[in-house]
Amino acid sequence: MGQKNSRGFVEMKNLNRCPICNSKKIKWRYQNWGKNLKISKKKFNLFKCLRCKVIFINPSPKEKELVSFYPKKDYYSLGKIDRGRKANFKVKLSKIYFGNGNFFEKILFSPFVFLVRGTKVKRGMKILDVGSGSGQFLYEMKKLGLETYGLEPGNFNKSEAKKDNLKIERNSLEKTKYKKNSFDIITLNHVLEHLNRPYEALSRVKGLLREDGILIIGIPNSRSLAHFIFGKNWYQLDTPRHLFNYSPKNIKYLLERAGLKVIKKRFNSRPSQFVVSLRYLLGFNKKFEKILDIIFLPLTWIVNAMKVGDQIEVWCEKV
Repeated sequence: MGQKNSRGFVEMKNLNRCPICNSKKIKWRYQNWGKNLKISKKKFNLFKCLRCKVIFINPSPKEKELVSFYPKKDYYSLGKIDRGRKANFKVKLSKIYFGNGNFFEKILFSPFVFLVRGTKVKRGMKILDVGSGSGQFLYEMKKLGLETYGLEPGNFNKSEAKKDNLKIERNSLEKTKYKKNSFDIITLNHVLEHLNRPYEALSRVKGLLREDGILIIGIPNSRSLAHFIFGKNWYQLDTPRHLFNYSPKNIKYLLERAGLKVIKKRFNSRPSQFVVSLRYLLGFNKKFEKILDIIFLPLTWIVNAMKVGDQIEVWCEKV
């Protein structure tokens, strides 16, 4: 596949096999560039495996080049923690849906459940958030009584984490010194698609998870309605940062290879994923996005219910 450098990143060459299922049946899909942050207009080739249907960049960018596509400032997860009404609302939603909420509350707040990430709410549980940024999710989980830990390879806002005594280590999964069987819950929310060695990452996570622990992975869904409609203008492609784009089928295959079993799936698209894709296609001004988010909200509920939403959250346990 390629040569591993000192930081564990594999420098890729042109592949003639699928890096997930090893099939030779791969096909060029299209060229794309990073429309999201507009750092560069360099184009990358996206291929699709005809067997497992994973979409991947081929060849993958070299590490030095790939790092340049992550801005040192203003990257959404590395800034300030929201401690206001929105965060408090998300804490309440998490408690209702993943804690001890009653049936009436779950029905009442169901239109907003896509706003929160999956978790388990039980005081004292140890949770590790891989790719934690400055700690927004950990802040919310700590308010619910969980013992929180984070891993973030990027240059996150340490002063923000210190305000709430959040334990965030600037490190990668490969190099962290956490002991085996340490955590009740491990989350990788929109992390796996950024990693060019996903099998190795999942194997490492499995080792850190307790025998009765839960792994929760959030990824874009390449089998979504929006991807079908918008093609290379689909917001979630996020070329070239998303080295892989998975589907429910191939993520299940990858997890099983790593010794993990899928026990639950949840589709949690947001209106912005339709709206931004539409902006990429039509080129309208970004200022119209907020009103369009409201207009597209009912469509979000429909695609999630029909299991063709842009995002999928996969809950797993050890085999």
